[in-house]
Amino acid sequence: MRRLLIFTVLAAGMFLAIRKIAERAGPVVRERCSEMCERMLANMPESFPPNRMMADLEALKGQSARILNLVERQTDDQA
Repeated sequence: MRRLLIFTVLAAGMFLAIRKIAERAGPVVRERCSEMCERMLANMPESFPPNRMMADLEALKGQSARILNLVERQTDDQA
């Protein structure tokens, strides 16, 4: 029973320490991972599915912006 209690306390302490380290390093690690992903995607061919998906997302953003502009014009004309 005593060993279980000691193990639990140590495990909780390790968890809290790792969590604290991750909170501080999180933005830096996220930035590095993002940069590595961008470099890898830049080296892939245009037909590579993630590159196609990113291009499709950009096209969807443009279409959404045009639709919003049309809707805003229509609401301004009706008002």
